[in-house]
Amino acid sequence: MDTGVSVTREWDRLSEVVVGRAPDFTFPADLSQLETLSFLPAALLDRGPSLAGRRWSEAAPEWFARCQEQLDALAAFLRGRGITVHRPRPLSPAERRIHEEFAPVSLQHFVRDPMIVIGDTVIEASLRMPHRAKERYGLRPLFRELVARGARHVVVPPGCPAPLPEIATAEGPFLEGGDVMLFGEDVLVGVGEGRFATDEAGVDWLRELLGDRHRVHPVPLHPRVLHLDDGLAAPREGLAIVAREQFTEGIPRLLADWDLIEVSLDDALELLAANVLVLEPGVVVLDSRLPRLAEALTAHGVTVHTLDYDAVTPFGGGFRCSHHPVRRERRDSPVGQNVRGTAGILPP
Repeated sequence: MDTGVSVTREWDRLSEVVVGRAPDFTFPADLSQLETLSFLPAALLDRGPSLAGRRWSEAAPEWFARCQEQLDALAAFLRGRGITVHRPRPLSPAERRIHEEFAPVSLQHFVRDPMIVIGDTVIEASLRMPHRAKERYGLRPLFRELVARGARHVVVPPGCPAPLPEIATAEGPFLEGGDVMLFGEDVLVGVGEGRFATDEAGVDWLRELLGDRHRVHPVPLHPRVLHLDDGLAAPREGLAIVAREQFTEGIPRLLADWDLIEVSLDDALELLAANVLVLEPGVVVLDSRLPRLAEALTAHGVTVHTLDYDAVTPFGGGFRCSHHPVRRERRDSPVGQNVRGTAGILPP
């Protein structure tokens, strides 16, 4: 039965997706601990003193409104291309209080992480940062809809919560969507010591779930890096954007024969340069602050749409983080067009 749920490769044509939202929340009273989160951009850390213990909408109303607008603009852009777009429902007051002793933050920006779709299986992920565990509740109505359509729904056993200073050594399994990238039968999963996301137990759980249908490849990452997709994207088969420094044991062998467009680790973490949204083979959405990367992609025959995203990336996520595909329709990669432009100007 065709459930309408199917994701097998990073670059197949996107036809159904969930896009995050920007809820209001209170920042922790002590933001000094955020400095231990090495993946966070300076754009957030530099604001620390003005945010501590305050609601986002009160401490930085223009930033809050702009973040909402940019996420809404992404959803509108995708709808304009005929893509079915879901949004997580807002968390209830009770849900926002979950794990409040660890952090009062309630993000819903980055729907990539609390869910993972592989084939027609929808995985409810296990997130290492306890305040992010509540994000799944805003996605549960979508999960129920997908199950009603015939999708398989499984849940990773939740890890044991730990306060921020101990979070890198918290006991899993942890498996986060930003660490999982699909290349057909091959699945790359980011791991590494001292990181704040997926662990080896999460990789083992996924390998057991997928069985012989897939080959799961752990990819060791630099401890500064939160997720594999911080420094890796596949705009089409045979072409990747990479932040070489994030791979502590070298570029994954799966990409050995691919053309590579390189970005620096600083650009990957500060601007989420490699964290693009792939619309179809050779067509991507890119942050408007990255003209050099846009030019490099265009030179490789990739059509580039640009959107402003400077109000979203300070939280450590970009375009891939902000969406999760529900359906990608597989087809052969086209040669691509040597075209660059701004979203809303380039034809769909």
